[in-house]
Amino acid sequence: MILQIVGYKNSGKTTLMAHTIQFLKSNLLTVATVKHHGHSKLDDYEADIALQNDSVDHMKHFNAGADQSIVQGQHYQQTVTRTEKQSLEEIISESVTIESNVILVEGFKSARYDKVVVYRDEEERQKLSQLANVKYFVNIADRDAWALYDQWLFQYFKIEGMH
Repeated sequence: MILQIVGYKNSGKTTLMAHTIQFLKSNLLTVATVKHHGHSKLDDYEADIALQNDSVDHMKHFNAGADQSIVQGQHYQQTVTRTEKQSLEEIISESVTIESNVILVEGFKSARYDKVVVYRDEEERQKLSQLANVKYFVNIADRDAWALYDQWLFQYFKIEGMH
């Protein structure tokens, strides 16, 4: 199951993602996440994601020209790959490498998966209501937002034991 969390910059998407991950994990679901790095007016390299620095060995490999570098630790594995911008569908099919109950996506507004829209005011809500497959709207500043969102999550994911 794939669920997107979308909204404008500084609307609370990452906060809601973290809350949703914790909620799903507390209900014993496995979760993978994908995040879209926002656009910038800077040139392509300055606007790209920040990678680890050159002091770590796998980044020395990558910076020497490796197309992919993977480092394995005791409990974690990290991969960095050279690739041109991919669609969300390509990222999910080629880069999500674990079996998961849920893939949560932050951003990629134009993708056609079910969405939760995070908004700050009615103008944002109206603009974002034009997106495809919106299932829920939330303004995390609202007094009852978290409790209502959790109730919606229980129903959406059909989690047993809802109170």
